[in-house]
Amino acid sequence: MSLLVWGWILSSPAAAEGPDYDLPGRLALPWACGRAYRITWTPADHWANGRTVGLAFDFALPEGTPLYAPADGTAYFLRDKRPSERNLGNYVDLVVGGEWLVRLAHLRDEQSGQQEVRAGELLGYSGSSGADAAHLHIELLVREGKTWARPDPTRLERLFGLPAEDLVEGVLIVNDGCPAHLVLEDTVRPLREHLSLGEVAELEVKVRNEGLQPLTLRAVQLSLQGPDGEALMAEAQGEWIIAGKALQAITISAQPNFPGLWQVDRVICQAEDNSYVLPAEGIFTVEPSELKLVGVSTRPAFEVGERIELEVWVENCGDDDLAVDDLRVEGLQPNGLLWTASAGEARVIPPHSLNRFLLSSPTVPVSVGYWRITRVGYEQGKRLFYLTQMDDSFAVQGPELRIVRAAVYASPKSLDIFLIVTNTGTRLATLDALEVWGWKPGGQEPFSIKNTILRQLEPGRSTLIRLAQPIESETGTWQLVEAGYWIRGEYYRLALPTQLTVEVAQPNLKPSP
Repeated sequence: MSLLVWGWILSSPAAAEGPDYDLPGRLALPWACGRAYRITWTPADHWANGRTVGLAFDFALPEGTPLYAPADGTAYFLRDKRPSERNLGNYVDLVVGGEWLVRLAHLRDEQSGQQEVRAGELLGYSGSSGADAAHLHIELLVREGKTWARPDPTRLERLFGLPAEDLVEGVLIVNDGCPAHLVLEDTVRPLREHLSLGEVAELEVKVRNEGLQPLTLRAVQLSLQGPDGEALMAEAQGEWIIAGKALQAITISAQPNFPGLWQVDRVICQAEDNSYVLPAEGIFTVEPSELKLVGVSTRPAFEVGERIELEVWVENCGDDDLAVDDLRVEGLQPNGLLWTASAGEARVIPPHSLNRFLLSSPTVPVSVGYWRITRVGYEQGKRLFYLTQMDDSFAVQGPELRIVRAAVYASPKSLDIFLIVTNTGTRLATLDALEVWGWKPGGQEPFSIKNTILRQLEPGRSTLIRLAQPIESETGTWQLVEAGYWIRGEYYRLALPTQLTVEVAQPNLKPSP
């Protein structure tokens, strides 16, 4: 069996042309024209909580909202039967063009089967199946060989007809295929000309009702873009009754968190029965804070598992005391994930004085490579304001293991898990153990398997590791949920390349595909 498994893991489909990354930008939003719903979770939230494989957004749709096909394709009506508190519930997988999969989850009604659908065809209704509250989970996956995988976010310039950078938490996403009755009368401008970092900008928006019937607005939202492409959403809620052909001025408060030139991208107006996206213009400048960055100092290299520490020097160039709740550094790991470091202390900085802060990061470094330092800021009143952008880095050295292939099989006596593990780090990996965890059939009883008979793994080398678990009489679905390894008593998590399950039945044992 070992030779067959090895060949299966290493096999891969023949090279083919890549998927069309322009297609997701042509997809339609799955709700009715003119309706707007708020993003409550972004892809980063899903990945941080281990909830999805693909690129996923959650939208605050109430129960029973009709959902329509975003494009022509094959719809598969499914139900997630995983034994967990939260899963996909009732969901639809729509395969578009053979290359892309759009998943709509937590639907109200259970359906089954498959059918060819046209864009705009009713697929079901939003609900709360598999979730704590009603909402719509939209997930995008791309075909990779015989499986569905996470798309490369850097290649997705547009999603559902919108710029990808506009899809941020809290923003209202409007299906604006309907003609609007509102127009902007003028550019959006601040009521005060001079603004400093940390101050609140009062922005005036003038909208005109071009229709003949009165219109009641419930919310007006501004989309702002900062000097380096930072997105900021500002919103005013209330009740503005605008008569036909009448003009209404609405003031919206925003607190930009970066100095420099800010631009208004668009205005979103939510009425009782409709929503409108209005292209907008407007610019204003935020002056830098009196707190200036003098320098950031850190060691040139850290070891895997070692605490990251930095020194930051700042100067209060103003004439008054300046109180900060904390000082913070942000950056990017080699895998693109955010890392932070903070001083963990409040301080009042006297005028014209130089202060030294010691910062440490809660992130334990496990990714080998260069860690970038990109921003330095301070916290004040539960808000983070950035002093400047940087382009500095330090190295993290040591072993780093990754699972590149995985498979699980059931034999008459045991559950066999095969992993191809590669050391992508810079140092020899001497493992104490490699361990996997999962759920036995029924999802109530966990299991773990540990392999302590491991050889040393040099950088750039791979090895095949087998782990076995006695099955006895436990039949049903075995699910593998996590893997990790131990070095010198410290545990490091390993990301599984895909969800692994296997069906165990008597007398025949069937491996997972």
